[in-house]
This record gives sequence, C-alpha cells and structure tokens, in this order.
Amino acid sequence: MIDDINQQIGIAATPQRVWEVLTTEGLVEQWLGCLDYQARIGHVFYMQPDAAKRAAGDLAGATHCELLRLDPPREMVFSWYYPETPRTEVAIRPIPDGAGTRIDLVHSGWDQFDPEQIRMIRDALAGGWSSFVLPGLKRLAETQ
Repeated sequence: MIDDINQQIGIAATPQRVWEVLTTEGLVEQWLGCLDYQARIGHVFYMQPDAAKRAAGDLAGATHCELLRLDPPREMVFSWYYPETPRTEVAIRPIPDGAGTRIDLVHSGWDQFDPEQIRMIRDALAGGWSSFVLPGLKRLAETQ
C-alpha cells in the first residue's frame, strides 16, 4: 500500500489572504505552476512543471487537474491525473494558526496503482509539493 502524501507549511498571513492566493485566477498560476486555472467547479487546468513550456502555453507533458471543490475558506480540492490513468486527489486546507495560517495538503488515491510502478512518481510528487508548490504559496501569500 502507498501512503497519502501529507504535508504542512506555516504562512505568516491571515487565512483570508491565504485563501485569496490559494484560489484566485492570476495568483494560482504563480504558486502552482499551472496553465488555464479558473475558479469554477469542473474546470480542467494543467500543471506544467517545465517553466519554458508553461511560458509558451505548451501542454505537452502537463498533468491534468479538474477543480472538484471550493469550500471558502476551508478547502480547495482538485484531481491530478494524466489522460487514460486513474485520478488522484489533492486537498489543500488553510487552518487558522495564531496570527497566521497553516496549510495542510493531502494528495490521496495512490491505492489505485501498482505500488511498485507508482512509488517513484508518488515520491517525486511529495518532493515537488514540499520544495516548490507549498513554498511558492507561502512566498506569494506573505509578500503581497
């Protein structure tokens, strides 16, 4: 069995500010590294890890994401998948923490895959969430 990815980060900004950065068109693209995000349930957007391709609007190799839930200011949930593969789910929850906010991220659904085939991908994604995505969210929320 493959465990969910569970990560947290503290942000020195109000939950309202964090929610704004977490879900607003034009800001999401900056911290998530995605293309074509819209804050509309059912909308498909694309996570493009290659910055040059992202700048060019190139979707080659991009992950597909469908916005599944926006529950202001408690939770943003989207699917994460490649076409023709099972969908996993990413839930991001801002939680008031003193004068700031703690983000809890859970990326689940790994039990749909063969553990030996998906382990490296899952582990690489865990690294991406912790070293790129969450720090990007933190930087943006704390600086604007």
